[in-house]
Amino acid sequence: MRVLLLIGLSAPLALAALAACAGSKVDDAPDTGPPVEASIVADASAAEEAAAPDAGRGNVTRIGATAQTSVLDMRAWPEKENPKDKKGTDKGGAKRVGYLRHGAIVAAYDRPVVNDECQEGWYELVAVPGFVCGKAVTAELTSPKVRLAPKQPDSDAGMPYRYGVNVSDGTPLYRRVLPSEERKKYEPWLVPAKPAPEEAASEGEKAAEKAGEKSEAAEEEHPAPATKRSDPADAGADAGRPKLKELKGRGVLVRKMARGFYLALDREFRSNGARWWRTTFGFAVPFDRILLQSGVTKHAGTWFSEIPVLDGDDAGPADASTVSDSGDAAVVTLASDAGDGGDAPSLVGAVAFVSVGFARKLEVSADEKKITWGPELPKRSAVKLTGREATVSGVKYHQTTGSFWVRLMDLTLAHLAPPADLAPNEKWIDVDLTRQTLVALEGGKPVFATLISSGRRNPQDKEKDFPTPAGSYRIREKHVTTTMDGDVASDGPYSIEDVPWVMYFQGSYALHGAFWHDAFGHMRSHGCVNMAPDDARTLFAWTDPPLPAGFHGVFSRDDSAGTRIIVHEDPRHRAGH
Repeated sequence: MRVLLLIGLSAPLALAALAACAGSKVDDAPDTGPPVEASIVADASAAEEAAAPDAGRGNVTRIGATAQTSVLDMRAWPEKENPKDKKGTDKGGAKRVGYLRHGAIVAAYDRPVVNDECQEGWYELVAVPGFVCGKAVTAELTSPKVRLAPKQPDSDAGMPYRYGVNVSDGTPLYRRVLPSEERKKYEPWLVPAKPAPEEAASEGEKAAEKAGEKSEAAEEEHPAPATKRSDPADAGADAGRPKLKELKGRGVLVRKMARGFYLALDREFRSNGARWWRTTFGFAVPFDRILLQSGVTKHAGTWFSEIPVLDGDDAGPADASTVSDSGDAAVVTLASDAGDGGDAPSLVGAVAFVSVGFARKLEVSADEKKITWGPELPKRSAVKLTGREATVSGVKYHQTTGSFWVRLMDLTLAHLAPPADLAPNEKWIDVDLTRQTLVALEGGKPVFATLISSGRRNPQDKEKDFPTPAGSYRIREKHVTTTMDGDVASDGPYSIEDVPWVMYFQGSYALHGAFWHDAFGHMRSHGCVNMAPDDARTLFAWTDPPLPAGFHGVFSRDDSAGTRIIVHEDPRHRAGH
C-alpha cells in the first residue's frame, strides 16, 4: 500500500521539488491576530543580566508574544500608502526592524509607554533598539497564549520543524477540530458508500437486453456518468489542478490542499475520536492525510573556518565532514576569471568541487616522486587549494588547505565575479548559475562553499522557464521560516509552509533551505537559490543583517546593510545555449 501511495505522490512531490520562488509568498508580520507559528525562544537571560536598570525605562523583564507582531524603530506604526490596506506598502514614519512570532520570548524594560498609537503601551527591547506594542505581548509568561503556543523552531537544525506532505487532493485544513458529522461536509470520503440495490431485472432491462447492438450503440453515444469516488486517495483526482484562490476556505475551513502541499507540524493529538496533526500555525489537519517528510538531503557544503551560529546558540563541536582545515593564509586572487582561451587563473585560495565519484585524498612524497592513495573524497564536496603543485609521472597534482592533494581533472573550479568596489574583509556571496556553486567570502578569503539549485531553465517555453536573475544585490530581509506558494501554469499550485532559513535579495527571490530534494549542483527551482538545509542555516547565521535573539525575522535597516550577493553566469548560458 505504501508503495502505491508513493508512486501516486511522485508528480506532486516533483512539483514541490521545484518550488519556489517566482510566486513566493513572504509571510507578512501582522501586528495582531490569531496565533500563528512559533519562533526561536530567546536566550534572554544573558541580555537581562547585562542590562542595568534604567531610571526612565525601568527594570529588565521578559515578555512573550501572544501573536505575531512587528518590532519597530519608534513608538509608532508605519504609515501606509493605502490606509485601508493593513498589509499594503509602508509609506513612511516608523520602520519595521523585524518581527516576533507567537511564543517568542525576549528581554524588555518593564515600563511600557502609552500613546495614541498603542493604548496598551510600547515595550522597549533590550537586545536591539526596537519597540513592540503591548497588545500582542505580555509579561505574564504563564499566560495560556504564551504557554500553549506551538513549539519553538530548532535553531540548531537545518529543518527547524517536523514537516509533512499532503497525500491527496481536497485535504481540509481546519481552524479547530470538528466533530465527525461536521467533517463530512468537507470530507466526503467519510460518508459511507450506499449499498448496491439487489439485482432485479426490470422490464426496461429486459427490453435493453433484447435491443442488443442498438443498446450498446446508444451507450457509446451517451455514456453514463462516472461513479462518485469516496476513497481518500482518489478525492478530487478528476477535478484537475486548481488555483490557489480556489482552495481558500471560509469560516472554520482555512483551505483545502492539493497533493504535494507541505505543512510544518507541531504535534499529533487525539480529539473527537480521531487523530490529528496540529500545525505550527495552530491549525488542525486529519492525521491520515499527511505523510511525514524526514528530509532527503544528503549534501553538505564545506566551511573553511569555524561554523557560525545564531545569537544565543552554542557552537558545539564542529562536524568534521563539513569543516575543512583552513590554512587561512590561502586567499584567492580576486581578479576577473580568464575566459576560454585566456590565461589560467591563479589557484592560490581557489575553491573547487569534486565532480567524480572516484576521487581520493592523495599524499605526495617529500621528493614528489610517489603518490599514496588515501580515503575517499566524496563527490560534490568542496576543497580550497593552496596554489602548490607537484607533477608525478606526468600527472599534475594540487595541494589543498586540508594538507592532502587532489587531481585537477577530478574537480570543477569555482569561478568568482567579485564586485569592483569590494571593501577589505567585506562579507559577500558569489552565486555561479553556470556551475551551480555558491562561495561565501570575507574580502578575498573563501570561508564557505557549497552546491546549489537555481531556477530551472527552458528558454524555448516561457511557461517552463524560471531563471534566477543575475546581478548585484544585498540581503533585504531574513526569516527563520516563511511560507512559499504560487500558481505555475506548467505545474499547477504549490505550497510549502515554513520554508527554512530564507534570505531575500531581490523581490521574491531568495537563498533558502530545500529539504524536499537532493539535486544540488543542478537547476531545479522556480527561481530561488535552493541550498541544503544545514548549509542555509549556517549561511543564515553568517550573513547580515544579524537575527536578534528571539526574533523570527529581521529587515535590513538600509539599502547597504545586508550582505552583498553577486549572481552571475557565463555569457553563453545567458544567451540560452
